[in-house]
Amino acid sequence: MSTPRRTITSVLTGALTIALLALLPRAVGTSWATVGTLLSRLSLPAIGLLGVVWIAGLGAHSFVLAASLPGLTKRRGLTLSLTGSAVANVLPLGGAVGTGLNFAMTRRWGFSSAAFSGFLAITTLINVLAKLGVVAVALALTPIANTAAALPIGRTSLLLIPVLAALGAVAWFLAVETAPTTTGRGLDRVTRGRTQLERSLPVLRRSVREVFRRGWRPMTGGMLAYLLLQLALLWLCFQLLGTAFSLPVLITGLAVERLLTLIPITPGGAGVVEVGTVAALVAMGGDPAAVTAGMVLFRSFTYMLEIPVGGVTLAFWLFVNRKQAVAA
Repeated sequence: MSTPRRTITSVLTGALTIALLALLPRAVGTSWATVGTLLSRLSLPAIGLLGVVWIAGLGAHSFVLAASLPGLTKRRGLTLSLTGSAVANVLPLGGAVGTGLNFAMTRRWGFSSAAFSGFLAITTLINVLAKLGVVAVALALTPIANTAAALPIGRTSLLLIPVLAALGAVAWFLAVETAPTTTGRGLDRVTRGRTQLERSLPVLRRSVREVFRRGWRPMTGGMLAYLLLQLALLWLCFQLLGTAFSLPVLITGLAVERLLTLIPITPGGAGVVEVGTVAALVAMGGDPAAVTAGMVLFRSFTYMLEIPVGGVTLAFWLFVNRKQAVAA
């Protein structure tokens, strides 16, 4: 993307994010003054408790990352998670920039380009499957929890169609032995032989399958623990503000939040996620001010806090690597 187009995209996405967040309370019939009053009642121990649950969730997710790249420690996996999220949460289309940063970090640690390609494919697939899994559970609970207004099956299925199609393509790629060769040959024709994917994609498939075979247990356990801790964090955010939701409603709220993060309109889904999730929880009977305050608190940890913490982590990593380079 050229510099002028990048600048225009940054300005437009930034303006959209600010507008969505500014209009968030009004969209559900409350005000920022009321929301601020509720948030001001939180004590430091309560905020500390939320921080512990948030950190525990990141720790659980580091098991997934470590198992997805054999030889990667959980500490380095946590470093990749924080630094990549910090970049993705700030820049428009920042996911690609965060991926580039993580690639540079893994190369610095001695991992090959092929290993990182497998790591990227596996973690992307697991994250998407996890989000769809939460949505599937929420949809299954719809008949008994009366949450169809928040997660209507018809409209939700329209959003899921492209994601499910992509997952189907990935499943075909991994299950059918000739799929990588066929795919690579077709892409090589499109690029007139510049990519040589006919040779590299079969290697990638074997690598991904081998990593899955060896690490599916920590991947599964780590992702389940991460999702449960995210649900616990969401529950605590509302509980500490004096608002109680049933478990099916909380799962539905988390499903809406997870689903909206798949739509990369703004950095980290900022604005879009908050407005959509708050609207869904209000539609299920939640108090507008309390729901808005709870979601702002939840996203303060899962989105906002990742920016400074990830930034400090990146700065420390750069400092250590520069020091090692000078010593070498």
